[in-house]
Amino acid sequence: MTADTSMTTVKVTTEARDRLAVLAAEKGQSIGAFISGVAERLPTAAELDERDERTRQALKKFGIALAISERAEGEALWAALDAGDDEALLKDPDA
Repeated sequence: MTADTSMTTVKVTTEARDRLAVLAAEKGQSIGAFISGVAERLPTAAELDERDERTRQALKKFGIALAISERAEGEALWAALDAGDDEALLKDPDA
């Protein structure tokens, strides 16, 4: 992110605003500072693809070859775990 100081308004639901206020307060920040921090830290899809490729290349140096499809399998596992499926760790992805 650049040091641009121009500001804008983002419309969210009242519920989202209230939640953002709580999250920001827990970090000792304003809502604007909190949202800016989140935007700076969350990678874009392109950044994730780049990171994925760098990881694959680094692992290749150690003789570990990961297929591109394994990223999708990993993302599916995280989604299942986030959804509360604790049994997802025990499931065979090839089954």
